Amino acid sequence: MLDSIIAAEVKDGGCGDYTVRFLASGEVCFHADEVWEFGLYEEGKAIDLDGVVTTILEKRMRQYVLPYCTYCRRTEAQIVRRIKDHFSDKNGYSGIWERYIDAAADNVIAYLKEEGFAGDAAYAGAFFKSSREKNVSSAMLVRELVNRGVDRDVAENAAKEAERDDASACRAALEKKLRTRRAEPGTDGTLCEKDKAALMRFLASRGFDTGLIFRTIDGYDFGNSEETE
Repeated sequence: MLDSIIAAEVKDGGCGDYTVRFLASGEVCFHADEVWEFGLYEEGKAIDLDGVVTTILEKRMRQYVLPYCTYCRRTEAQIVRRIKDHFSDKNGYSGIWERYIDAAADNVIAYLKEEGFAGDAAYAGAFFKSSREKNVSSAMLVRELVNRGVDRDVAENAAKEAERDDASACRAALEKKLRTRRAEPGTDGTLCEKDKAALMRFLASRGFDTGLIFRTIDGYDFGNSEETE
């Protein structure tokens, strides 16, 4: 949309350093560097306001959100929420700005993904890497990712690439539990139903499937003092 500049005036406080009045769009606030970069001080100058506002929004969004996702991978949903919360009416992004927020946010997300700062795949990979020592199932980690807004297919693909050993994790979880809850086997070497049920509930709460839980408990030597101490 072409619009013409009527005047540019220095503004104290508010949403920017300058208030630029346009023939059709009325008053719009810009930062000083934006005014000089796009020549928004030239009275009577015709401006592609759509292009200028979109470009400025993208630049502001990048500057705002980059620190948020540089040192910690974020999901697309997390970044979009952060952008939408900041670039809203409460911070002066109404009127002409409001029209371009969605498009600018999409472009910023695409840029962040291309540069490796964001994206569900990058986030899921980093999440599984940081969860390497957690004694929980891959399925539980996938559910956690989905709850955080990651697409299930992306989360499951990250689980496959992580190549977690659920059997080892289940055994490690059992051993850690046995440090605080002793389970004494009977004379036949098996656990009483009460102890076995308690351990099964615990492992199930860590997301392990029933078959793996049975195999882990049935194959564990509870009579070995080194393992149960």
